[in-house]
Amino acid sequence: LSALSGEEREAIGVVGQVLPFKSNNYVVEELIDWHNVPDDPIYTLTFPRKEMLSRSHYNQVKKLMDENDEDGLKKKVYEIRMKLNPNPAGQEHNVPAIDGIKLHGMQHKYRETVLFFPSQGQTCHAYCTF
Repeated sequence: LSALSGEEREAIGVVGQVLPFKSNNYVVEELIDWHNVPDDPIYTLTFPRKEMLSRSHYNQVKKLMDENDEDGLKKKVYEIRMKLNPNPAGQEHNVPAIDGIKLHGMQHKYRETVLFFPSQGQTCHAYCTF
C-alpha cells in the first residue's frame, strides 16, 4: 500500500467501514499493477474508493472515526448500509414461519426451494463494489 497517497489510504479505511472488502494474495500480488495504482482496473474493482460513498456519508464516517466514537460509528455505518441496499433480492419477503414464528435469514421463494441468507454471507467482496 506504500504506492498509495495518504488520502487514498484514508479512503480505504473510511469506505471500508461501510463496505467491507477482502482480497487474496493472488489478486494483490499478481493481478494488480502497483505501478499503475490507483488507476489499475483490478485495483479499482477490489479496493474501496472514496467515490463509493456520497460526500456526506464519507464525511460523517470520517468524523466519527476521527473522534474515536465507536458506538456512533457503528450506528452510522448501519444507517448508511440500510440506505444503500438493505435487501437487494427481496430477502424480507416470503419469510417462512413455524408456529407463527418467522425464520429470519430464510426465504421460501420457490415452490420446492428455501434460500438461506447466513449473516456471514451478507457482504460482497471485490465482485460488486462499483
